Amino acid sequence: MKPAFVAFDVAGTTMQDDGVVISAFESAFSKAFPEEWAENEHEWLEYVIETMGQSKIEVFTHLLKNRQLAVEANEAFEVAYSAVISEVGAEAIDGVEIVFRRLRAEGIPVVLTTGFSRPTLDSILESLGWWGLIDLSITPSEAGLGRPHPDMLNLAAKKLGVSDPSSVVVLGDTQSDIKAGLAFGAHRVYGVLTGCHDGEKLESAGATSVLCSAADLFSLIGN
Repeated sequence: MKPAFVAFDVAGTTMQDDGVVISAFESAFSKAFPEEWAENEHEWLEYVIETMGQSKIEVFTHLLKNRQLAVEANEAFEVAYSAVISEVGAEAIDGVEIVFRRLRAEGIPVVLTTGFSRPTLDSILESLGWWGLIDLSITPSEAGLGRPHPDMLNLAAKKLGVSDPSSVVVLGDTQSDIKAGLAFGAHRVYGVLTGCHDGEKLESAGATSVLCSAADLFSLIGN
């Protein structure tokens, strides 16, 4: 069945990560809360890795138990992440742009969902030159809740006039991506091995298939 749209995660799924997200978390914690970071580094990093793909502000809120402190930490994270993007640029995962073009040529909208804020996502899209390659991008604050909740996918479906979640394809590199896709009601929720979580974790979260890369999407949705 031709997908109504395909929703991709960003870092680790369509864009190379190479540990930049983790490094930005470490920078944010160490600069904004050095004492707490020194005491909780191992525990916090485990949680960050486990919840990769979720809204960054929600991750900080859980760890710091204080929304205002989480806002400060998130600002530090975005500064650190944006600095890397500005310095070295964002890099697409090999073959993903070809997939974007092919989907759109076949009339299938390309949607990006993310745990980043809008300013960070926009800087990524600008660096990659993707404004003309995607149909829609959504951040947690725009949808209500981030992953593993399905709010971003619900909003995408609403904006695109899609009433049947089962007709949507969802791809991501984290358990949160998979859980969001399943909660949304997609029947094709694919994990990819280019990011944070391995195949075992993706399958345990309920991935219907696991691909080496999002570039391999058409091996599952037809030629």
